[in-house]
Amino acid sequence: MKQALLSFILLFFIQIGFSQSSFSDRLSIKRPGGTESVELRVFPNPATIYFSLNDNESVQKIHVYNLIGREMKSFLYEKSQKYSVEDLPKGIYLIQMRGKDEKIIATQRLSKR
Repeated sequence: MKQALLSFILLFFIQIGFSQSSFSDRLSIKRPGGTESVELRVFPNPATIYFSLNDNESVQKIHVYNLIGREMKSFLYEKSQKYSVEDLPKGIYLIQMRGKDEKIIATQRLSKR
């Protein structure tokens, strides 16, 4: 009985921890020198064949990394373009968006199924 109660309490605290550190598929960034914010979104997520970004003139390049930090693919950003991930194995990837001078604008998680 005590062991079941302790297990329940442990699962409760784990659930609280994960709910407070959830990932969002949307990021808002502020443009330098202005108060206007830009929303970056990777979709569809999870992806099977491709992913896209919402139209954004800040992004110049897109890099796809696996969870150990190895670059798997890279793309030049083009408006309304679909970026193929069909040849990547199923798993979790990090999509890094870079702007001018290779500065990192944002990094988002992508699930590949």
